[in-house]
Amino acid sequence: MAVNFRRVAQWSSAISVLLLITFMAVLPGVYEKMEPMLDPEQQNMARLEAGESASVDFVGGHIYVALRVNEGGDAPTAELRLLDEGNQEFSGDSPTRLHVERLVNGTSYAPVRVFCFPNGCDSGTYTLHNEGDSVLWLVDDSAGDIEFFTDPLVLATLGTCCLGVMSGIIALIFAILMFQNKSNQDGKQVSGLIIDGRVMTTDELYRAHQEQNKEISDVPDPFVRSSANNQAIEPISDENDLQIGEEDGEDAWKGWDEG
Repeated sequence: MAVNFRRVAQWSSAISVLLLITFMAVLPGVYEKMEPMLDPEQQNMARLEAGESASVDFVGGHIYVALRVNEGGDAPTAELRLLDEGNQEFSGDSPTRLHVERLVNGTSYAPVRVFCFPNGCDSGTYTLHNEGDSVLWLVDDSAGDIEFFTDPLVLATLGTCCLGVMSGIIALIFAILMFQNKSNQDGKQVSGLIIDGRVMTTDELYRAHQEQNKEISDVPDPFVRSSANNQAIEPISDENDLQIGEEDGEDAWKGWDEG
């Protein structure tokens, strides 16, 4: 069964447009869901004022990020200490490009320290000390990601976006195949006048021309046979040839004899 490239391209493009429109419609709702998840005031394991400390329980395999408010000047410094159950200091790592500032309600929260990136921490109880002069937040970055990517609205948004792009790519591929197939068919097409998939003969072309013009002419048609031009010709037998020959001979002798 031959594939109808044109129909597949049309359906794929229509589905792609519908999915992308749906994606744009639900995208504002995703932003509304995202903002509370990024707000360290609502999602945190510890909030420490200057000089305070607190115990935090780490979940195995999770990544934790310490945040401070960026007031627009230089990037804030860490100025913290994290001690494990044996009072051994756990220094952590500097933030990478994957850990960007969080802008929530006009306030920018800058990451100052990352713990257990990228493999995750060992489970246990740790003590966090804030040695700076500003508020310090500690958030569970992995828990925030899990909550965000398991939200039904977020999953619907990601699904419509991915499927819409994939459908658009399929529509583009089949459109290219359709044009290539059309070019191949044009190259194999018989040159001449084709009606209903059949090449017209010379007689049919001439008849069509005569029917359009309908002009009376004394010149007989060169291609079309007409009953008016078909005249019965009487066959000449051998007896007639002999009689004509005798008559011509007698007339010739008479003309010679009479001078």
